[in-house]
Amino acid sequence: MSGSLRPARLILAIAAALLVAYAVIWTQVSSFDVGRSDFTAFYVGGTLLREGHTGDLYSQAVQQPLHSALIAPDRELNLPFVNTPVAAALVLPATFLPLDAAYRLWSILELAVLILAVVLALRTVEWPEGTPRIWQVATGAAALAGMGTWTMFVQAQWTPLLALGLVLAYRSWKGGHRATGAAVLVVSAGIAKPHLALGLLAFLIGWRERRVILGAVAGVAVLAVSSLALVGPAGVAGFVSILVSSTTRWELATMVSFIGVVGSLFGNGTAAHLIGLVASLLACAAAFWIGLAVRRDPHRLDIALAGAAVLSLVASPHAYPDDLVMLAPALVIGVAAAARRAGAQASLTFTSPVAVVFGAWALITIAACTDLIDAAKFPPGQLAGWALVLAAVLACLGTARTAALRSLPRVPVARLGGARTRS
Repeated sequence: MSGSLRPARLILAIAAALLVAYAVIWTQVSSFDVGRSDFTAFYVGGTLLREGHTGDLYSQAVQQPLHSALIAPDRELNLPFVNTPVAAALVLPATFLPLDAAYRLWSILELAVLILAVVLALRTVEWPEGTPRIWQVATGAAALAGMGTWTMFVQAQWTPLLALGLVLAYRSWKGGHRATGAAVLVVSAGIAKPHLALGLLAFLIGWRERRVILGAVAGVAVLAVSSLALVGPAGVAGFVSILVSSTTRWELATMVSFIGVVGSLFGNGTAAHLIGLVASLLACAAAFWIGLAVRRDPHRLDIALAGAAVLSLVASPHAYPDDLVMLAPALVIGVAAAARRAGAQASLTFTSPVAVVFGAWALITIAACTDLIDAAKFPPGQLAGWALVLAAVLACLGTARTAALRSLPRVPVARLGGARTRS
């Protein structure tokens, strides 16, 4: 990579241009568009919790009047609040602001969380000695410039929190804190996007590390106790009910997970949901196998975790383009792992490990963008799901072929450019 600086400069320039374009588009979001954004549902949930609605927080009869008042004179149907009670509590402070101002603040906060996740990933991964700094910066910029960042920023969505949890878990595991890492990952996923963590949960189970399992159970317990404290048993029951019903609320073909491919081919009927369930189980089985690989050889953690994140998105029964930002730190981890395999002095060719990782990321972004532009009608329908499957296959192959290193890396130095390892 040290002799291939021109591609790094090109990646950095493209990423910078995309990020500027995302910011410009965000400034053009109107009050009408804010009302139709996903954030309006979060605002409704936080407002209702602030006003003392606990047991009926998830009642659409309660949500609908507030939603209608917020978006008036628009007559769009209710976009229900389906996130956890903890998510409602987190967004509650923003509801003291008017909807438009709260939307802008929340968008910026979520972007800041995503930037923090990518920076922490850059500071944690192990780069081969001699890797130019520009490649590290270009990797971080590419991670931030994915298609998911645009839609997340415009919708003011939650997914950066899961990306941050993924990185914090990774840092904990590299430092030998197995239980802490698992607890952080479960809590971050469970706050607002538990359906995106099915593959990651299978990965943790497959790892079969006692401290990891205990940490995951502790994370679930923290979420359960917090939810009960916030809304009581009736509110928790309402959350479970609306979460189950939400799987049939939207068109399957619009989703980026593999269920979108199924929806493109088979529509929204029972058969499509059954086929999607089978596909989700297969993706979770692959994530479980990746976990087993880490149990056999802990040095495979990096590429295995990146693969588990991709498989988790493949397996999700509900995922949209904004959810692709959960893969931003996975790209950083994957590029660093590929660079270690190739070596800092290796030439960058189209078949080199680093180019393959960047190529998979570009393919996912282009496929998701194409789906968004043509409403997933371009033959053969949803393309992002196929791109994610290809990336998952590459990660599984990389996990299987990863050679054992001399010792498990530790993280004594936290700086841009990665941690130096010690035996």
